[in-house]
Amino acid sequence: MKIALHKKLACLVVLGGTLIVMATGFGGDKEPYKLPDKPKEAAVSTFSEYMNASMSRDYDKMLSLSDDYRFKTERARLNFLKAQGTPIDYRIMSVDDSDPSKIVVSSITKYKDMELPPIKHILAFEEGKYKLQMRNVVVNMIPSSPDYKTVEYEPEEVDDDLENNFN
Repeated sequence: MKIALHKKLACLVVLGGTLIVMATGFGGDKEPYKLPDKPKEAAVSTFSEYMNASMSRDYDKMLSLSDDYRFKTERARLNFLKAQGTPIDYRIMSVDDSDPSKIVVSSITKYKDMELPPIKHILAFEEGKYKLQMRNVVVNMIPSSPDYKTVEYEPEEVDDDLENNFN
């Protein structure tokens, strides 16, 4: 049996003339991304940048500051953003930084004709920066309903109907 290890690329084992790849670790000498010294402030800054971009309809900035599992194509994602209403203001109500790699910002967003109840937004630390994780949120805005202003978070999965509507 021989073991060969070369710069974290692969560990190979030869057993009875059969070559078996046991592990691979491509990526060279990249260091893992380190969380910022002040994760809460960094996440809140990213969230604020996203909300300001949303209020000014800066779609490129909105796309760069967020990830959206609901869409397979950037075109559908961009068309979806363009179809959304424009917020006129927002207020951060609370920040849960108990997991610095996944910070939750709860905020109220105000539009011209309504104000949404607090919605929890997840900011995940990915590739050296925080990104807003987009997801389907259902808010009951029917005033006569007994569960008026309740918020439901739908499961994280690609929504083919949503994709098709905005392609």
